[in-house]
Amino acid sequence: MPRPPAKALAITAAIAARIVEGDLPPGSWLPPERELAEQFGADRSTIRRAIRLLAEQGLVQIQAGTGTQVRKTEPVRRNAADITKQVGSWRGFHVSAQRSGREPFTHTTIRDVQADAQLARWLGVPIGTDVLERARVQGVVGEPPIQTATTWIISDIVNQIPVLKEVNTGPGGIYSRLDDLGYKIVFEETVNCRLPRAEEQATLEVRPDQPVLTLWRRAYDQNERIVEVTHRVVVGDRHELVYRYGA
Repeated sequence: MPRPPAKALAITAAIAARIVEGDLPPGSWLPPERELAEQFGADRSTIRRAIRLLAEQGLVQIQAGTGTQVRKTEPVRRNAADITKQVGSWRGFHVSAQRSGREPFTHTTIRDVQADAQLARWLGVPIGTDVLERARVQGVVGEPPIQTATTWIISDIVNQIPVLKEVNTGPGGIYSRLDDLGYKIVFEETVNCRLPRAEEQATLEVRPDQPVLTLWRRAYDQNERIVEVTHRVVVGDRHELVYRYGA
Protein backbone atom coordinates (compact mmCIF):
# COMPACT_ATOMS: atom_id res chain seq x y z
CA MET A 1 0.00 0.00 0.00
CA PRO A 2 1.51 3.41 -0.96
CA ARG A 3 2.58 5.68 1.85
CA PRO A 4 0.26 8.68 2.38
CA PRO A 5 1.67 12.08 1.33
CA ALA A 6 3.86 13.79 3.93
CA LYS A 7 1.48 16.76 4.14
CA ALA A 8 -1.48 14.49 5.02
CA LEU A 9 0.62 12.67 7.62
CA ALA A 10 1.66 15.97 9.20
CA ILE A 11 -1.94 17.18 9.39
CA THR A 12 -3.03 13.83 10.83
CA ALA A 13 -0.36 14.09 13.53
CA ALA A 14 -1.33 17.68 14.37
CA ILE A 15 -5.03 16.90 14.76
CA ALA A 16 -4.28 13.66 16.65
CA ALA A 17 -2.18 15.68 19.12
CA ARG A 18 -5.10 18.04 19.72
CA ILE A 19 -7.36 15.07 20.39
CA VAL A 20 -4.92 13.37 22.77
CA GLU A 21 -4.22 16.61 24.64
CA GLY A 22 -7.94 17.30 25.08
CA ASP A 23 -8.23 20.37 22.87
CA LEU A 24 -10.71 18.33 20.83
CA PRO A 25 -12.56 16.34 23.53
CA PRO A 26 -14.55 13.13 22.93
CA GLY A 27 -17.81 13.87 21.15
CA SER A 28 -16.64 17.18 19.67
CA TRP A 29 -16.72 17.85 15.94
CA LEU A 30 -13.74 18.65 13.74
CA PRO A 31 -13.99 21.97 11.87
CA PRO A 32 -15.34 21.71 8.29
CA GLU A 33 -12.91 20.62 5.54
CA ARG A 34 -12.80 24.15 4.11
CA GLU A 35 -11.80 25.60 7.46
CA LEU A 36 -9.14 22.92 8.05
CA ALA A 37 -7.76 23.49 4.55
CA GLU A 38 -7.29 27.20 5.29
CA GLN A 39 -5.83 26.45 8.72
CA PHE A 40 -3.20 24.02 7.41
CA GLY A 41 -2.61 25.61 4.01
CA ALA A 42 -3.62 22.44 2.18
CA ASP A 43 -6.12 21.44 -0.47
CA ARG A 44 -9.31 19.67 0.57
CA SER A 45 -8.25 16.32 -0.90
CA THR A 46 -5.26 16.33 1.49
CA ILE A 47 -7.56 17.18 4.39
CA ARG A 48 -9.87 14.31 3.45
CA ARG A 49 -6.87 11.96 3.35
CA ALA A 50 -5.79 13.12 6.82
CA ILE A 51 -9.29 12.60 8.21
CA ARG A 52 -9.42 9.08 6.78
CA LEU A 53 -6.10 8.34 8.50
CA LEU A 54 -7.52 9.61 11.80
CA ALA A 55 -10.54 7.33 11.33
CA GLU A 56 -8.26 4.35 10.61
CA GLN A 57 -6.45 5.08 13.87
CA GLY A 58 -9.77 4.97 15.71
CA LEU A 59 -9.58 8.61 16.82
CA VAL A 60 -12.59 9.93 14.89
CA GLN A 61 -15.79 8.72 13.28
CA ILE A 62 -16.81 10.06 9.87
CA GLN A 63 -20.56 10.71 9.79
CA ALA A 64 -21.73 10.90 6.18
CA GLY A 65 -23.48 14.20 5.47
CA THR A 66 -22.79 15.50 8.99
CA GLY A 67 -19.05 15.80 9.61
CA THR A 68 -16.28 14.16 11.58
CA GLN A 69 -16.65 13.51 15.30
CA VAL A 70 -13.98 12.67 17.85
CA ARG A 71 -14.67 9.17 19.18
CA LYS A 72 -16.64 9.24 22.41
CA THR A 73 -15.27 5.97 23.77
CA GLU A 74 -12.54 3.40 23.31
CA PRO A 75 -13.32 0.31 21.23
CA VAL A 76 -14.67 -2.65 23.17
CA ARG A 77 -11.73 -4.96 23.89
CA ARG A 78 -12.39 -8.70 23.67
CA ASN A 79 -9.89 -11.09 25.19
CA ALA A 80 -9.97 -14.53 23.60
CA ALA A 81 -10.48 -15.96 27.10
CA ASP A 82 -13.87 -14.19 27.27
CA ILE A 83 -15.30 -16.90 25.01
CA THR A 84 -15.17 -19.39 27.87
CA LYS A 85 -15.06 -17.12 30.92
CA GLN A 86 -18.39 -16.70 32.71
CA VAL A 87 -18.95 -13.50 34.68
CA GLY A 88 -22.31 -13.49 36.42
CA SER A 89 -24.82 -14.69 33.81
CA TRP A 90 -22.69 -13.80 30.79
CA ARG A 91 -19.84 -14.97 28.59
CA GLY A 92 -18.21 -13.60 25.45
CA PHE A 93 -19.20 -10.22 24.05
CA HIS A 94 -21.28 -9.16 27.06
CA VAL A 95 -18.32 -9.73 29.39
CA SER A 96 -16.05 -7.60 27.18
CA ALA A 97 -18.59 -4.77 26.90
CA GLN A 98 -19.34 -4.69 30.62
CA ARG A 99 -15.63 -4.61 31.41
CA SER A 100 -15.37 -1.42 29.34
CA GLY A 101 -18.05 0.15 31.53
CA ARG A 102 -20.82 0.11 28.90
CA GLU A 103 -24.20 -1.56 28.62
CA PRO A 104 -24.27 -4.30 25.97
CA PHE A 105 -27.22 -5.32 23.83
CA THR A 106 -27.96 -8.39 21.70
CA HIS A 107 -30.79 -8.84 19.19
CA THR A 108 -31.29 -12.55 18.41
CA THR A 109 -33.19 -14.45 15.72
CA ILE A 110 -33.40 -18.26 15.63
CA ARG A 111 -34.34 -20.61 12.81
CA ASP A 112 -33.71 -24.07 11.39
CA VAL A 113 -31.64 -24.07 8.18
CA GLN A 114 -29.87 -26.49 5.88
CA ALA A 115 -26.10 -26.21 5.56
CA ASP A 116 -24.94 -24.76 2.25
CA ALA A 117 -21.57 -25.68 0.74
CA GLN A 118 -19.58 -23.14 2.79
CA LEU A 119 -21.26 -23.91 6.10
CA ALA A 120 -21.05 -27.67 5.48
CA ARG A 121 -17.30 -27.32 5.02
CA TRP A 122 -16.89 -25.44 8.30
CA LEU A 123 -19.10 -27.86 10.23
CA GLY A 124 -17.69 -30.95 8.56
CA VAL A 125 -21.15 -32.23 7.59
CA PRO A 126 -22.83 -33.10 4.25
CA ILE A 127 -24.43 -30.27 2.26
CA GLY A 128 -28.11 -29.98 3.18
CA THR A 129 -27.67 -31.15 6.78
CA ASP A 130 -30.26 -29.63 9.15
CA VAL A 131 -28.71 -27.27 11.72
CA LEU A 132 -29.97 -24.63 14.14
CA GLU A 133 -29.00 -21.04 13.34
CA ARG A 134 -28.75 -18.38 16.06
CA ALA A 135 -28.08 -14.95 14.50
CA ARG A 136 -27.21 -11.99 16.73
CA VAL A 137 -26.55 -8.29 16.23
CA GLN A 138 -24.51 -6.98 19.17
CA GLY A 139 -23.25 -3.64 20.41
CA VAL A 140 -23.38 -1.20 23.29
CA VAL A 141 -26.33 1.04 24.08
CA GLY A 142 -26.17 4.46 22.45
CA GLU A 143 -23.70 3.48 19.71
CA PRO A 144 -23.93 1.75 16.31
CA PRO A 145 -23.72 -2.07 16.35
CA ILE A 146 -20.26 -3.55 16.82
CA GLN A 147 -20.71 -6.97 15.27
CA THR A 148 -22.96 -9.66 13.89
CA ALA A 149 -22.43 -13.16 15.30
CA THR A 150 -24.16 -16.15 13.74
CA THR A 151 -23.87 -19.60 15.30
CA TRP A 152 -24.86 -22.90 13.68
CA ILE A 153 -25.30 -25.91 15.97
CA ILE A 154 -25.53 -29.56 14.89
CA SER A 155 -28.87 -31.28 15.50
CA ASP A 156 -27.44 -33.82 17.96
CA ILE A 157 -26.48 -31.02 20.35
CA VAL A 158 -29.81 -29.23 19.86
CA ASN A 159 -31.66 -32.45 20.72
CA GLN A 160 -29.66 -32.72 23.93
CA ILE A 161 -30.12 -29.03 24.79
CA PRO A 162 -33.59 -27.93 23.57
CA VAL A 163 -33.22 -24.54 25.28
CA LEU A 164 -30.87 -23.58 22.43
CA LYS A 165 -34.02 -22.92 20.41
CA GLU A 166 -34.91 -20.15 22.86
CA VAL A 167 -33.53 -16.60 22.86
CA ASN A 168 -32.48 -16.97 26.50
CA THR A 169 -30.33 -20.10 26.84
CA GLY A 170 -29.66 -19.55 30.54
CA PRO A 171 -26.66 -18.22 32.47
CA GLY A 172 -23.47 -18.43 30.43
CA GLY A 173 -25.21 -19.40 27.19
CA ILE A 174 -24.47 -22.37 24.96
CA TYR A 175 -21.00 -23.11 26.33
CA SER A 176 -22.27 -23.31 29.88
CA ARG A 177 -25.00 -25.70 28.71
CA LEU A 178 -22.38 -27.85 27.00
CA ASP A 179 -20.29 -27.75 30.17
CA ASP A 180 -23.34 -28.86 32.17
CA LEU A 181 -23.44 -32.04 30.06
CA GLY A 182 -19.73 -32.74 30.51
CA TYR A 183 -18.51 -31.51 27.13
CA LYS A 184 -14.91 -30.26 27.07
CA ILE A 185 -14.76 -27.66 24.31
CA VAL A 186 -11.67 -26.49 22.41
CA PHE A 187 -11.86 -23.55 19.99
CA GLU A 188 -10.19 -22.85 16.66
CA GLU A 189 -10.53 -19.35 15.20
CA THR A 190 -9.72 -18.03 11.72
CA VAL A 191 -9.51 -14.24 11.21
CA ASN A 192 -9.60 -12.27 7.96
CA CYS A 193 -10.29 -8.70 6.85
CA ARG A 194 -12.39 -7.36 3.96
CA LEU A 195 -14.79 -4.59 2.98
CA PRO A 196 -18.40 -4.96 4.16
CA ARG A 197 -21.13 -6.38 1.95
CA ALA A 198 -24.28 -4.38 1.26
CA GLU A 199 -26.37 -6.05 3.96
CA GLU A 200 -23.54 -5.64 6.49
CA GLN A 201 -23.27 -1.93 5.69
CA ALA A 202 -26.95 -1.51 6.58
CA THR A 203 -26.92 -3.71 9.70
CA LEU A 204 -23.66 -2.41 11.17
CA GLU A 205 -24.05 1.20 9.95
CA VAL A 206 -20.69 1.31 8.18
CA ARG A 207 -19.42 2.90 4.98
CA PRO A 208 -18.62 0.75 1.92
CA ASP A 209 -14.90 1.55 2.38
CA GLN A 210 -14.82 0.79 6.13
CA PRO A 211 -13.02 -2.54 6.76
CA VAL A 212 -14.55 -5.31 8.84
CA LEU A 213 -12.95 -8.34 10.45
CA THR A 214 -14.47 -11.72 9.67
CA LEU A 215 -13.95 -14.54 12.16
CA TRP A 216 -14.90 -18.20 11.79
CA ARG A 217 -14.74 -20.12 15.08
CA ARG A 218 -15.13 -23.88 15.35
CA ALA A 219 -15.95 -25.56 18.68
CA TYR A 220 -14.62 -29.12 19.04
CA ASP A 221 -15.67 -31.55 21.75
CA GLN A 222 -13.35 -33.99 23.55
CA ASN A 223 -13.74 -36.43 20.64
CA GLU A 224 -12.60 -33.82 18.08
CA ARG A 225 -16.13 -33.53 16.70
CA ILE A 226 -17.23 -30.07 15.53
CA VAL A 227 -20.36 -29.29 17.55
CA GLU A 228 -20.94 -25.70 16.44
CA VAL A 229 -19.51 -22.96 14.24
CA THR A 230 -19.76 -19.21 14.77
CA HIS A 231 -19.19 -16.55 12.11
CA ARG A 232 -18.59 -12.99 13.33
CA VAL A 233 -18.38 -9.82 11.28
CA VAL A 234 -16.77 -7.11 13.42
CA VAL A 235 -16.37 -3.41 12.67
CA GLY A 236 -12.61 -2.98 12.83
CA ASP A 237 -12.46 0.30 14.77
CA ARG A 238 -15.21 -0.61 17.26
CA HIS A 239 -13.86 -3.87 18.67
CA GLU A 240 -10.29 -4.77 19.60
CA LEU A 241 -9.37 -8.46 19.69
CA VAL A 242 -6.71 -9.64 22.16
CA TYR A 243 -5.09 -13.11 22.02
CA ARG A 244 -2.71 -14.55 24.63
CA TYR A 245 -0.43 -17.52 23.97
CA GLY A 246 1.94 -19.72 25.92
CA ALA A 247 5.60 -20.01 25.02
